[in-house]
Amino acid sequence: MPFFTVFTPTYNRGYILPKLYQSLKEQGFTDFEWIIVDDGSSDETEKIVSQWLKEDNPFSVRYLKKENAGKPRAINYGIQYARGKFFFMVDSDDFLLPDALAKMEQWCLEIESKPDFIGAGAAKGFPDGSYIKGVAPAVNEKGFVDATNLQRGDYNLDADMCEAYKTEIFRKYPMAQWPGEKFAPEQIALNEIALDGYSLRWHSDIIYQCDYLEDGLTKGSKLLEKNNPMGYAMMYNHMLKYPNRSYSQKLRDACQMTALSIVGRHPEYLFKSNNRLMTALAFFPGLLLSVRRKLQFRKV
Repeated sequence: MPFFTVFTPTYNRGYILPKLYQSLKEQGFTDFEWIIVDDGSSDETEKIVSQWLKEDNPFSVRYLKKENAGKPRAINYGIQYARGKFFFMVDSDDFLLPDALAKMEQWCLEIESKPDFIGAGAAKGFPDGSYIKGVAPAVNEKGFVDATNLQRGDYNLDADMCEAYKTEIFRKYPMAQWPGEKFAPEQIALNEIALDGYSLRWHSDIIYQCDYLEDGLTKGSKLLEKNNPMGYAMMYNHMLKYPNRSYSQKLRDACQMTALSIVGRHPEYLFKSNNRLMTALAFFPGLLLSVRRKLQFRKV
């Protein structure tokens, strides 16, 4: 059993994927497997990866191709095949610094036997070495902070970070998905983990570098919401479960869920609300908001 499963979902990223592959070959730590789930690419990805499978790598490379169905389904598909103790997702347009896995192993070993921890996290940075958020995580004198995913905002962890999760626990929390749509925010599953009491030990070291490309999910967030209204309705509904949210915040969440459920043509989803009273109060404002959202989406 390898220590890590490094997992990469990819779609038409054959032009940039070699950069990640090279960074994995430069790792000082080699007790890992690399699983690539090709989410129906139509470019040269399969041809490129087939050459790597023939190379004498110190780690296993496993390539799985499936019909295009979006990143959440790619994650759910890939984790079924994961053999590592810890599951470490690395996007196809990003790469790891040479000591990334060695550091992550040390941090994972610190929490491996702690039942209330699901994993360890570290920081992502831009190619110039700056933090994604612009400031370092607020950690203790030992360089880490223990927090759930819902507490990230308290410690400057609310920008993109990288995490390695205990595979057997993480497998129990599949990414949310809606029939006919290809995306739902990962925070639904990650915050469900937090609601169940699991923490991560976050470190301030930058071990992962990324550059948000024009064809990436982050740059296309408005289009994602337009194309996946029910995925986002699910996110706002899940937010109604979060503790310590104010009345006004919950009302806004319920309004957004209502509006997107109407835009997505599934108003019956409102009966699955995690706060039916708040959703009832939000119905008419949400109905008006749905008109605004439709107009906004026309401009995307």
